[in-house]
Amino acid sequence: MRRSRRYLYLTLFVIAAVGAWSTFWFYLAGQVRTRTDEWIARQAAQGVEVAYTDLAVNGYPYRIEVTVSNLTASGPRLPGKGALAVPKLTVLSLPWNPRLVVGSIEGEVLFRWTDPKGIEQRATYTAESTGFSLGLEDGQAARFAFSGSATVLRATTLPGPVSAKVFEVHARRFAGGPAPEGEPAGGGASPTAPLLGEIAIDAEAVQLPPGIETPLGPTIESAGYTIGLTGQIPPLAQGQDPRLLVDEWARNGGTVELSRAETKWGPLDLTLTGSFSVDGQRRPIGAIAGRVGGLDPLVDAAVARGDMTEGQAAGVKRALNTIGFIARDAQGRVPVSVTIQDGKVKVGPVPVGEVRPLF
Repeated sequence: MRRSRRYLYLTLFVIAAVGAWSTFWFYLAGQVRTRTDEWIARQAAQGVEVAYTDLAVNGYPYRIEVTVSNLTASGPRLPGKGALAVPKLTVLSLPWNPRLVVGSIEGEVLFRWTDPKGIEQRATYTAESTGFSLGLEDGQAARFAFSGSATVLRATTLPGPVSAKVFEVHARRFAGGPAPEGEPAGGGASPTAPLLGEIAIDAEAVQLPPGIETPLGPTIESAGYTIGLTGQIPPLAQGQDPRLLVDEWARNGGTVELSRAETKWGPLDLTLTGSFSVDGQRRPIGAIAGRVGGLDPLVDAAVARGDMTEGQAAGVKRALNTIGFIARDAQGRVPVSVTIQDGKVKVGPVPVGEVRPLF
């Protein structure tokens, strides 16, 4: 008798738990629709019209899976007063971990915009698979990841399609903090300021458009870059010139940190790190150091364009050959350092050109 009661109580508990979970799941599903409509209303109030043809919430009982069909966004607040169209967007979240959202995109994504000359431009993105994830902290985006395989980008501003076997973007937001006092970028001091944010971009087997000619060939075997931002970015007041914000950011020790730059492109094989800012005339200032191999085609191309004289090119090649005789690594790369200061660019001690103000 007692055993049968225990089974009864256990059965009732399971039924109650399933009922409570089902009620909670359908409550969350209803909240998805409500909050989506509220978000669309807020975007409309800010000048961005968002619409879709269908929104389905599935995934019971383990997840919340939202599928949006024919999602569109348009309005003057988008870049170039453009319009975005996504055929199918799927977003997935686990009820017990609401701080992580993952999703996928299917179909050809279209973006239209108007360039500064008033001409309408178009770009499309397609891929065998496209996924993304968003990590939240305190209700704000803290981490973002995007991954596409067999991606193809076409645009009216390009002479042909750009494709990649793999294309990935990872971004993180940090607390940041005041930049340290000391030498500016390029002064030899290692960066110690906390990062405001960091973005990493990686790609494999990038095929450039056929209309673009480079001395390194049409295929980039691999490329990876990690860039961070330090310093404090002042708020932009309405009508204020953004260039003034850049000036204040640089004066307060803000820098762009290149913590990784790796490229294998034809004969070129390089890995670099560096730190950059802008000087009082808004010219780039900074330093790069690392290893490089197969640089000769780029030096020759710079001479052909008139960006470097024959004498400068010969000096750079002699310096690289001398260094390589002493310190060439197993991949045939040699140590290299580039400094940008007072509007002048030097590879090691050899002047190779000048830089102008960014704006």
